[in-house]
Amino acid sequence: MKLGIVVVYLVSPEDGDLLDLHLDQIERLTEVPYVIYGSANRLEPQFRERLSARPDVEIVDCPTTPLRGYEEHAYYLEELIRHAVGDGATHVALLNVDSFPVRRGWARELIGHLSEGCVVSAVMRVENDDHKPHPSGLLFSREFWLEHHPTMLLTEEELRSPEFARYREEVDVIVDTGIGYGFKLWQENLGWHPLVRSNRTEDHYIIGSIYGDLVFHLGGAARGPKLHIRERQEIDAHRDRNLLSRSIHHFLRFASRFVPEGIRRPLRPFIVPRAARRIQEQTWEAYDHAREQLLRDPESYFARLRSDSSG
Repeated sequence: MKLGIVVVYLVSPEDGDLLDLHLDQIERLTEVPYVIYGSANRLEPQFRERLSARPDVEIVDCPTTPLRGYEEHAYYLEELIRHAVGDGATHVALLNVDSFPVRRGWARELIGHLSEGCVVSAVMRVENDDHKPHPSGLLFSREFWLEHHPTMLLTEEELRSPEFARYREEVDVIVDTGIGYGFKLWQENLGWHPLVRSNRTEDHYIIGSIYGDLVFHLGGAARGPKLHIRERQEIDAHRDRNLLSRSIHHFLRFASRFVPEGIRRPLRPFIVPRAARRIQEQTWEAYDHAREQLLRDPESYFARLRSDSSG
């Protein structure tokens, strides 16, 4: 057995301690032979050196892409998966830079769920109304990848297809990284083992989550905390209650596409509704609080999330 752990290393300058924790948790709790295959195309030089010094990490020289957001993440994951399989990995696990195991035996347990009819073990973020495999914790065998050729994202043609429309009618999913795996499993009637959020205590409904009591995901380290399903629903409710606000918002958002960035910047307070700004601030506050607890004492933080106490 050889586990290939693939990670796209996009790390903020202030997150060196988080990177170290991610690497240490993998090293301490992974009980099967493994190699971390990482992309480091936009990584700070000091962090690249830190990765290079680790004997369990191989930095993969991926062609650089101009894509950003989840499309960039998906692009590098595809490159890394291809490299891991080509390097002889019997199983491939996907993690984010802010996700990592929290219990020894995690890899063997996830592999143990695989069978002919159950081909993927993965985080499923039900709390975000997203019922597809999520790349913060996803594992599959080389045989599955070679036979079925899943992709992280889908082409525009696939997204417009009647078959994909039927998939979305049957399954609540968000169209971002991992949608290709969810669609492939549905298309070919293949089963998968979902890891659902197992927190017994929470400070936020999605930030600072443990899935299946195996994998932790902080959420937001690479691209910053974003508005999830509940926040977007709350913002939409605010906007729907105020017709004038909704009309101004849509007009300014449309008009902003046709003016230079220097002019757009002063418009942003009007383009982004006040309710959205406040909700975004609350999300950042929740992220900062979770990150602080995590880095101050990881084991105590995990123990609290697993307990019934919010103290």
